[in-house]
Amino acid sequence: MSVRRLHIGIRNAAERSTALREAMRRVASGDRPAEKAGLYFENIEELRRILTEKRLELLFAISRHRPESVHQLAGLVERDYKNVNTDITLLHGLGLVTLETKAGKGRAQVPKVPYDEIQVTIDLRNQRPAHAA
Repeated sequence: MSVRRLHIGIRNAAERSTALREAMRRVASGDRPAEKAGLYFENIEELRRILTEKRLELLFAISRHRPESVHQLAGLVERDYKNVNTDITLLHGLGLVTLETKAGKGRAQVPKVPYDEIQVTIDLRNQRPAHAA
């Protein structure tokens, strides 16, 4: 069984444009390599703003405990349901969480993490230094 891995990194606008052009060139030539799941941020500050400690805690809790609903997840992490639901909605929008609607009364949404690993890569050669505060 292969490991489902998500690659997270930093790409500025020029790097995203180059990657898009390269992907389009490969498709046009008929070359379709295995797609690598990836999520890229403009800078480290954006990555930190999105992947907070509390949101990462949700990913760990979903992977470990496999809750049957977002409500159950909120109880597991001892957080307010509304705040957990807001975070799950954001993580779902980024593709870090899937939501499956459970049949039956209330139609609860079951959160799942479609990855076994998340690998964060920061290329130190191509990053601009952060501004001093």
